[in-house]
Amino acid sequence: MEYLDCIKEVIDRVGEDITAKVYLDEVRSKAIIQPMRYKNKLYLEMAGTELGLNDAECFLYLGLPELDFTGKEMYTAIYTKDRAFNVSRVDRVTFGGETLYIWAVLTPRIKDDKYDIQ
Repeated sequence: MEYLDCIKEVIDRVGEDITAKVYLDEVRSKAIIQPMRYKNKLYLEMAGTELGLNDAECFLYLGLPELDFTGKEMYTAIYTKDRAFNVSRVDRVTFGGETLYIWAVLTPRIKDDKYDIQ
């Protein structure tokens, strides 16, 4: 079995249904979305303040290569059954010239965001 087939099988088995809105297009897919677990949060644009770090909740997105929003992160929102996310960073993971999956850093979307057309 090729790497891409293995990754698709895992995402299909354990991923959740998502809807991605890229510009005005709506695409349904599956992805794995988990809270980010990291030792220190300084490399994810955390800001030091007098009271400590300004913590922003971040999530790791692993998705199928068919839904590639690389370069469109400012215009992309990801929706699950009960949450909505903005995309902070996104990139492709490739092997042998083939895109295996898309990873992204997501942040919770503010419900009454003035730019949200939903």
